[in-house]
Amino acid sequence: MDGWSPGLFGIATLVAAVVVFTLMLRTESTARRVGTLAERAATAAFRLLRRRPPAGWDRAVAGFRDKTIRLLATRWHWLTLATVVSHLSLYAVLMATLRNVGVSQEEVGWVEVLAAFAFIRLLSAIPITPGGLGVIELGLIAALVTAGGDRPEVVAAVLVYRALTYLMPIPVGVVCYVVWRRAKRWQQAPPEAGVAEPLPA
Repeated sequence: MDGWSPGLFGIATLVAAVVVFTLMLRTESTARRVGTLAERAATAAFRLLRRRPPAGWDRAVAGFRDKTIRLLATRWHWLTLATVVSHLSLYAVLMATLRNVGVSQEEVGWVEVLAAFAFIRLLSAIPITPGGLGVIELGLIAALVTAGGDRPEVVAAVLVYRALTYLMPIPVGVVCYVVWRRAKRWQQAPPEAGVAEPLPA
């Protein structure tokens, strides 16, 4: 039972997060209550650390709810397209690494690779480890070897795939964050609809 504890805890955390997020989006009053409860919990922790307790989390969560609803209402098609492109890109990288390492179509066909990839994408939604580290690798290796792939080649391909899709984006993200923090003009709020921007002097 001990081995199942992290997985069960991850599933419970995921379910709880989905339920809370859904309730937040339903009504503003629920969003404010979630913010108030979170503020109370944070206040207790801040007092133990002898730091100034937070305030205004109810308004912050309500504001987050409004922005999320507006974003989904106006950009849902772009968000959907970006999600589909992201999944297809990851699948293409996995296929490329398998074929270049030496796992042929005769050993593991593209349909079997797609099935393994889809299963692991669903599995990675459970927050067992950060970014599915370890879980995704073991799951992909087990699925692809079961499908007929040579174990050493599959292991090598999966490790290359994870290095390209998990490790490499980390320094790129750090650079993007630094650039974003330095470029103050990007952080300026866009003008509201119907309000004309002032003419340059």
